[in-house]
Amino acid sequence: MPFAVEMFFDERADKLVRDVWADLANAGVNSFMIDGNYRPHVSLGVLGQYSTPWFENELCSFAASHRSFPIKFDCLGIFPRPEGVVYFGAVVTEQLLSVHREFHNRFAALMAKVGSYYLPGNWVPHCTLGCGLSLDAIPTAVGVCSRAMLPIAAQVAEISLVEFPGHREVLTCAVNTA
Repeated sequence: MPFAVEMFFDERADKLVRDVWADLANAGVNSFMIDGNYRPHVSLGVLGQYSTPWFENELCSFAASHRSFPIKFDCLGIFPRPEGVVYFGAVVTEQLLSVHREFHNRFAALMAKVGSYYLPGNWVPHCTLGCGLSLDAIPTAVGVCSRAMLPIAAQVAEISLVEFPGHREVLTCAVNTA
């Protein structure tokens, strides 16, 4: 099973994203994120496997070494590939890129056999709103998601190791809030 490392948000931003998920589900467009028991997030990377407890200790150390920082979502985007994804796009800041780059430098050996979507230079930081959409359903999903009041200001509150499919949180580490 593959694993993802995800950054979770403060309660307010979490609720705003979940409201959009509910709007998509209530419109009969897509309930993938709700059905999958996901939490609103931005993924830092995907790994095929990891070594416990070394990685778990290192991941919590990584999280604790970073202060909570803002992420602003100010646009709506799509990945129309076979995954059929609609998402909120994050403003690419030096701080966000720095955390991503540091994560990949620190855990590079674990990233060697995964897809390139999450690698530095290819990464599109985003928060998924709907997934598994057909090309025909994407315009409707965009219409529903465009009702959200952007921008959404989020604070990174936690970094988590998540097994998927099924979105099972293996380990969740708080970032430094001091």
